[in-house]
Amino acid sequence: MKKEEGLYMVTTIISGKVKERRKSRLMRRPSKRGGRIRGNSSERKIEGNREYAVLQLTRTLNCNMKANDVWLTLTFSDEALTACGGTFEDAKAEAKKFVDRVVYRRKKQGVVTKWVIAPSEIDGETGELVRPHVHVIMNGEGFSFADGVLRLFDEDVEKIWGKGSVDVQFLRHQDDYYPLAKYIISQSRNVPDEKKYSVSRNMEKPVVRREIVHSGAQLRLPTGATELPGTKYDPEKGQNIVRYVPRKKNPARQVGGHKEMTLSKLGEEGDDDGL
Repeated sequence: MKKEEGLYMVTTIISGKVKERRKSRLMRRPSKRGGRIRGNSSERKIEGNREYAVLQLTRTLNCNMKANDVWLTLTFSDEALTACGGTFEDAKAEAKKFVDRVVYRRKKQGVVTKWVIAPSEIDGETGELVRPHVHVIMNGEGFSFADGVLRLFDEDVEKIWGKGSVDVQFLRHQDDYYPLAKYIISQSRNVPDEKKYSVSRNMEKPVVRREIVHSGAQLRLPTGATELPGTKYDPEKGQNIVRYVPRKKNPARQVGGHKEMTLSKLGEEGDDDGL
């Protein structure tokens, strides 16, 4: 087999405890592309955009969310949906107003709010059209659940919403929120170029590093790392991606010697990121 030659970009993205490494070939000359028409996307492109949105949302959640944060699903009564206009865009606007009310109440209590808003009118399993509803993910300070009632401090959250019901799930500790992100994005509309979700401006962003290499070889998992969903290798599609949680450093291990000292300074926890 002829050896691959050329230059490749390896991008490392660190979000929380998760590392994602992607390798792509660098073209020697820029390719000529025709003018792009907004909304003119093939099914393959739409699916690619959806997969990318899952990874983007995962990174945001991994950087900002933790155990006991809340995942709210806002639903509308018939009357409320009709009163606000009844469309997908109307539902999204009402959800933003709800989030603004929550942010205002928490700010008065000295709590900073981080949020994600993801509107939906699609059944993620069947792809069928359903009643508009909105997913909201927030940091959990101030929320409590008792006697079947979700409260923000001393207020009933359904009364703050005022448009219907509020279903809540408290997040568990997870190193990787990929499953949640995939579920949320699976319910987004198949509208080309439409933004799948929105986030507050105070969200922490993942750390991104790039390096140029000469090898087109498949990326491999470091020794002892835990492989995560989203890892793919398909040369025909240009996919060379690994997602993983690095092995934990043994606290009893003594740092000594050139290699151990170098790894300690780099903060790689003994992580062998081979190409």
